[in-house]
Amino acid sequence: MTPDEYAAALDAERSARNDRARYVVCEEHGAHALMRRNGSGQAWGVARHVSQETAELAAAFLNRLKEDEA
Repeated sequence: MTPDEYAAALDAERSARNDRARYVVCEEHGAHALMRRNGSGQAWGVARHVSQETAELAAAFLNRLKEDEA
């Protein structure tokens, strides 16, 4: 495997990992829920926030952190 092929394989693996799950904000019961949604569309709650801005900031932070780990 050449260095370019290896770099391309690593990039493909990182992209696949990042595409698997995302943090999203959904409104439910008067609060904004921070949820983790996997590639098949299943989601589960992580936290609840009163303001939508706080929930969106948390989702953006966690998505960026996840990308950096990959």
